[in-house]
Amino acid sequence: MEEKGKYSYDFSDQVILVVEDNPMSFKLISAILSQVKATIVHASNGRQAIEACEAGDHFDLILMDMQMPEMNGLEATREIKRIRPEMKIVATTANIYGEDEEACREAGCDGFVTKPLKFRKLYEVMQSFFDQQA
Repeated sequence: MEEKGKYSYDFSDQVILVVEDNPMSFKLISAILSQVKATIVHASNGRQAIEACEAGDHFDLILMDMQMPEMNGLEATREIKRIRPEMKIVATTANIYGEDEEACREAGCDGFVTKPLKFRKLYEVMQSFFDQQA
């Protein structure tokens, strides 16, 4: 399998819901995703993410921060999976312990990436889900 460079990914036909309460983190994730031409929709907390999913908005993938006020990522993931079980959700978190990843998976997250985000790792995880959808 040929290894891709970090900017050789092309997600121009993908819509990503980024659930992130921290403006600087969202700005960084937006910059990372703009490099690969993804369409980005922002929700600043779990409730907004749930509302977008309930409204039937189209997303190919959700990047879900785990630590947010009002409703954390675990609660939001459980509810989104109840509404749209087919939705692919990737946890983005600064928590790096095995039990954190396990809690994310138990809540319904399909993938797990740690912050600070590494471009190539994030793109590889995203590509694996897009390949499954093709």
